[in-house]
Amino acid sequence: MKNRKLFLYIISGILSAILLAYLLLNLDWEILRVAFADIHWGWLGLALLVYILNIFLRALRFANLIYSRPVKWQDLVPVSALHNISMYLMPAKTGDVTYIFIAKNRLDLPIIEGTATLLAARFYDFSVVSFLLAVLLPFSKNDMPDWIFDSSLIFCLLTLLGAIGILLSLQFSKPKSDEEQIAERTLLTRIRAAWEKFITGLREIQGHGAHGRVALLTAGIWLCVYSNFYFATRGMGLPVAFYHIAIISIVMIPLTLLPLQGFANIGTHEVGWTSVLVAFGYPYTTALTIAAGSHFVLLLSVLVGGGLAFWGAQIISGRVVPRVRRGTYRDRP
Repeated sequence: MKNRKLFLYIISGILSAILLAYLLLNLDWEILRVAFADIHWGWLGLALLVYILNIFLRALRFANLIYSRPVKWQDLVPVSALHNISMYLMPAKTGDVTYIFIAKNRLDLPIIEGTATLLAARFYDFSVVSFLLAVLLPFSKNDMPDWIFDSSLIFCLLTLLGAIGILLSLQFSKPKSDEEQIAERTLLTRIRAAWEKFITGLREIQGHGAHGRVALLTAGIWLCVYSNFYFATRGMGLPVAFYHIAIISIVMIPLTLLPLQGFANIGTHEVGWTSVLVAFGYPYTTALTIAAGSHFVLLLSVLVGGGLAFWGAQIISGRVVPRVRRGTYRDRP
């Protein structure tokens, strides 16, 4: 497993270098220089602010998803901040699973529950993004190419139908006994085991009546994501329509799920943004500049916003290096 991870990191590093070299060779530096020479700090401040709000909303969502015991959302802010930083910086989506181990280390959250809540969070992400896009599509149909509209519509329909099917199965199916789950895990693949954890988590969330709250929090999270990019482009004087950013986020989902991608989304971000912007009629050099500029602001938001949220939560809670030891949960004083 360690050799496989090392191989993945090496390939991702090589891919990052290649894509970065392509970006540096093809970027219109004059457009980027003009954009950053006349930067609007107020817009960039708003971009950083909504990113920090995004971290707090993710912490609050995890607090609603955790089902074994009540956890204060303030205690999850450092977890959310560290998770966001590692999720963004580490390649090939490996940073996403760090939530499981960070929550285990800091809150003594069982690995199974951490896995279930993480998968549940991704379920809500896909469902809510599809719903938001479905709301935006009718208003923007005349401004986008037919293939983008048709592809987005198919994505929305398939995702929403899948979400409805899963929720209906929770309503009418019975939970399996522990013996049945253990027996199945010895025979079926890890995918089936992950699916069982996911369903178990959703069933527990349903039992606590948290579906509505989690859905609203997820909508807030994604509106913060869109706003961060929107304010970033406004700050550089390269405004992009808000619904264009929503479309870009849909394109980014399959790109970020690829088994190979660069560190800090180098290349993936530029490919997704440039492709959609060119499809909307932006010149290639302008689209690539917007992609590179928005990526820089995102990186700044992740490091500065994540750091401020993490250390701010530490200072407020009065614990500089908090850890939970020996399987116990230590309450805040």
